[in-house]
Amino acid sequence: MTAYQHRIVLPPDYPGRSVREQLQAWWIPKKWQHFLRIEDGVLVNGRYQSMNTRLHAGDLVSLAFTHVDHPVQDYNVTARSSLVICHEDPDVLVVDKPAGKKMHPNHAGESNTLMNAAASYLAASGGAAFMVHRLDQATSGAVLIAKNPAVVPPLNRQLAIKTLHREYLAVVPGTPVLPDHGHFTGPIAHAINDVRRRTVDNKNGQAADTEFRVLDRSSETQLLLLTLHSGRTHQIRVHLAHAGLPIIADPLYGPAADQIPEDEMLLHAWRLTWATPLGFGTQTATAPIPARFRPYLRAWPAYR
Repeated sequence: MTAYQHRIVLPPDYPGRSVREQLQAWWIPKKWQHFLRIEDGVLVNGRYQSMNTRLHAGDLVSLAFTHVDHPVQDYNVTARSSLVICHEDPDVLVVDKPAGKKMHPNHAGESNTLMNAAASYLAASGGAAFMVHRLDQATSGAVLIAKNPAVVPPLNRQLAIKTLHREYLAVVPGTPVLPDHGHFTGPIAHAINDVRRRTVDNKNGQAADTEFRVLDRSSETQLLLLTLHSGRTHQIRVHLAHAGLPIIADPLYGPAADQIPEDEMLLHAWRLTWATPLGFGTQTATAPIPARFRPYLRAWPAYR
């Protein structure tokens, strides 16, 4: 039986919690906590302690997960392909997905996807790839991938409670002119006449919140920084199209969409920020801004 080992030194500003409270704070599933308890899978400074034991700054907490019920995702491992790595540590990998590349296989034997490339890269060191979130095929940018199943529930929980922050860059037409900052909050539902599309539907849609800031303007375009506060399919694309500002070169929601290649849309997942799973503090990774964005980045200091 595979055991996934984690060793964490509690930081100097540790607030003081019981073992049970700390496991809950790390969003470890209750079923896993049960096996950690009955199998002496939690050690404090090398010795098993009860769940009520109070932890202190500087303590070494060792976790051994032997009953991880998250299934291994069987991606077809192929010859290692090019993969732009934005961040890597023992638990997570952040890679830069090219626009036009599929996120994951849709049928057995399919191999030319981002997750196949990530699985191939990690297999070289005996690891595996676990998908945490997705990007549309036409969207480029940062994707966070778990390297072991023990950190998948904590990361999924961050997605659910919105502590895994996803920031995007998009270029839209110059009119209508947006305020400097605001939110799109239209509920999103499936479009009636096209299974590929979503639409704003105030009656049947699910709640959605996209925050925007205008980074630069010209008479022809607006450069936006967008933050997702919910995770609906095509959320940014739908909200902007509904506002009369379809993302430039959007192959699904833009004008003349059928004539636009999948790798030209001006939407890029620029930055991810997440809480360290089974640890403390936060981490941030950014994906290089693609060349197709450069004409629209004249006045944005973060790019320079």
